[in-house]
Amino acid sequence: MRNGTDARQSTRRTTLWRGFAVTALAAIVVAGCSSAAVSPTPNGPQPTNQPAPSGNSPTAAPTTGSDGLTLAVGRSTLADPAPDRGQAAAAEINDFGFDLLRALDSKGNLVASPASIALALGMVRPGAKGQTATEMDKVLHGFGAAGSESEIAALLQTYGAQTVYVDSNGMTVPADQHGTLDPAVELDVADQAFIQEDLNVEMAYLDELHSGFNAGVALVDYKHQLEPARQLINKWASDQTKGRIPTILEKGDIDESTRLVLVNAIYLKAAWETEFDASQTANRTFTTADGTAEQVPTMAIDASYQYGAGNGYQSVTLPYTLGNMSMTIVEPDDMAAFVKGLTADSLASLIASQSKAEVDLTLPRFSIQTRIGLAKTLEAMGMPTAFDSTKADFTGITTDRPSLYIGNVIHEANIDVVEKGTTAAAVTAVVMEAGAAPAQPQKATFHVDKPFLYFITDRTSGSVLFMGRVSDPASK
Repeated sequence: MRNGTDARQSTRRTTLWRGFAVTALAAIVVAGCSSAAVSPTPNGPQPTNQPAPSGNSPTAAPTTGSDGLTLAVGRSTLADPAPDRGQAAAAEINDFGFDLLRALDSKGNLVASPASIALALGMVRPGAKGQTATEMDKVLHGFGAAGSESEIAALLQTYGAQTVYVDSNGMTVPADQHGTLDPAVELDVADQAFIQEDLNVEMAYLDELHSGFNAGVALVDYKHQLEPARQLINKWASDQTKGRIPTILEKGDIDESTRLVLVNAIYLKAAWETEFDASQTANRTFTTADGTAEQVPTMAIDASYQYGAGNGYQSVTLPYTLGNMSMTIVEPDDMAAFVKGLTADSLASLIASQSKAEVDLTLPRFSIQTRIGLAKTLEAMGMPTAFDSTKADFTGITTDRPSLYIGNVIHEANIDVVEKGTTAAAVTAVVMEAGAAPAQPQKATFHVDKPFLYFITDRTSGSVLFMGRVSDPASK
């Protein structure tokens, strides 16, 4: 089940708002070869009224959760988090994300969340067998492979620790005691599976979804209630992203052969540690990727940042308030060559080579939204079998016939960067070449006036939550 989503990639300017949020959604649509009916058996999912129970025994009768979803989960408890705070999983996500950046169209503006895409694909991986699993492991650099539940649990725990509440006195309030306070910094990550209600799902697969991803499982009916199922998934997506992505599934993205939709949502809202003075924002010249010089609203500040200058690039890292996240801006002289050399290690090296400097910084405001179908891209990256209706092996999910394969991978993300803040994640950057960094100046001038890359990172794990390219800040 493939449609025009693969060929459709759009970037469009969104309205700037007073909040500073980035959102991302990745949806995996798993289809059957036909819409043949399947009879339920005792192996099917056992519903319960809680998406993440602490016990090992599900209840027997279908019930409805507080959000209106009919729910089912595995019997497992959550995996114990690995002691490295998710660093190994983060490195796998980053390497996958940079491979993806190289595989995507190199023109135009872009925002994407490698973390969201990897988590959505990671929820598929426990059900893959044979060549299907081997190819997925290679493309994902091992993320989601067998035995990685503790690493994923550690990464999600680290993400969860980034949300911060502050009372009227400026004191940090524990997350479980915030009451009616709104978060000062917010990072929400959620995973959800929407399964055909009469599909005979392996209990071991439900266990994996719960133990590693803490994913809820909703029962829907694609065969007879397709449009209500699509609307239900879209409502969940909209709720998780505070309305910023109201429609992850457009009409035609699923059909009656759909058996499973796995969705990851990430929502981020944070203010800069040091805000830009809006009175200093003015139109300044930006030379776009095609060489056009245009006047765009550009922020300006003179402040202390981590700054780096290497052979063919400049970089600066802007921290967000209260948490452990930041955005790294990299302006390379040769965009293609710089992206070609990106790896998790090279990014970490670039960040490590930065040093404190007083930076005369100018940075265009930008607002980007991207929607893209990733099926063909992922096939080209090395996992074609998962998308082949005759060869894919997802018998770890179900042994029902017709067999399952991935029909679509749909990703949508958006970002606003303004004077008060932007999407947040810990420090990360990209390095064009290896080697010792040059001595860093005590004072630096960094006027971002040509195409640049940005990386929003969780500094604890090193995970790149959002990444992108700005070729034209004024692009609609």
